[in-house]
Amino acid sequence: MANHQRNTPRGPARRRYEQRRLRMIIFGGTAAVVLVALLVVALLPRGGASDRAVSQPVEGVLQAEGEPLMPQQAEGQPVAAPAPQESDSAAAAVATPAPTPTPTPQGDTVSFASLRSATRPTPTAPGYGLVFSEADTEEKIIAITVDDCFQAENLQRMVDKAIEVGGRFTIFPIGQNVLKQAQSEVLKYAWEQGFELENHTFTHNGLYRCSDEEMAREVYMQQMALSHILGVEYQCHFLRPKGGDARRDQRMQVYAEQLGYYGIAHWSCAGSTSTEREIAKALKPGAIYLFHTTTTNDLDKLLNFMPYAVEKGYRLVTLNEMFGYPENETKPLTGPAKDYPVPPLQPYSRVYDVYKPTRYSWGVYLLQQKLIELGYMKGEPDGVYGQDCAKCVKAYQKDHGLEQTGVADVALQEQIFGVPSGA
Repeated sequence: MANHQRNTPRGPARRRYEQRRLRMIIFGGTAAVVLVALLVVALLPRGGASDRAVSQPVEGVLQAEGEPLMPQQAEGQPVAAPAPQESDSAAAAVATPAPTPTPTPQGDTVSFASLRSATRPTPTAPGYGLVFSEADTEEKIIAITVDDCFQAENLQRMVDKAIEVGGRFTIFPIGQNVLKQAQSEVLKYAWEQGFELENHTFTHNGLYRCSDEEMAREVYMQQMALSHILGVEYQCHFLRPKGGDARRDQRMQVYAEQLGYYGIAHWSCAGSTSTEREIAKALKPGAIYLFHTTTTNDLDKLLNFMPYAVEKGYRLVTLNEMFGYPENETKPLTGPAKDYPVPPLQPYSRVYDVYKPTRYSWGVYLLQQKLIELGYMKGEPDGVYGQDCAKCVKAYQKDHGLEQTGVADVALQEQIFGVPSGA
């Protein structure tokens, strides 16, 4: 008892003792709470893609995974919306990944390529190739294509504007223009910036009336012109004939496929012959636009349209990207590009198409040759199914007891040529 009295402070000393004791209790309690909180945080799951998807919006996940977002507009201007995913279910897949050992991030280009492969067209008939006029998709992407490239300065301005708004497009230069120094510099620059270069023939000739050898040279030498300026053996993926008139020409499609092309490139909106209002009205997912580099018809339209499309939430992509194809392949040149031999057209089975006025085709050319041989037509074949050709067909139909439609259907051609379709 005496020891206890000696060790316990009294009076003012006791009050100071109690105050120190209270502060120690409060400090200790606070430290305990902090320690428990740290332990809880440490035990929570970390870092998976699904965790990020729950805590961030979808566009934040895409940016983290490498999918580029639309660029920010200048101050005071509306901000373009980020490109949506392929569908609501695809976006949901980002938040709730499929239970696979190694899930592919939604922003991965391989994943997008797989999804976009479903947007490709199908052949119009057996024996024919693909014609790409638009993509069957709900994704807000469009493909702008620019043909001919006579005006290098205008092409440069178009390329710069596309880069400015965060987009790319596909260029179809004529081979002879490719070899001009001003154009070659712009084309090479565009390719280095991720733009796509494709085939628009070497001299802009109508392939539907060329011989087999002339047709092959027109196509292959344009590709070799691209190889020459790029310094690599360049593989084109798409062929666009002059005016798109002969896009359903089987011979041309067969040769393009022989060279490793995916098909014939067409369009869903011709910007050159449309007003700015019509161009804007045609804006929809999967649309393919056709422009040229002319100042009078195309330059200002395209320079205005690209930022407009981006403001509406669309991404400007190449044809390769739109249809889920890889970038154009390259390999080292083994000699001067001009010395590469032109691959000849390989034999193929002709499949007759139905021809009527306004059609342009090598098949029409061969039909005209036969009508001249049989005495129903005069002059030289030109591959254009006009009204004169229709009259000659009607005359043949009358003499052979057929309905006089003026249309050259499959049955009529099988009779005229004496060979079944596809033989």
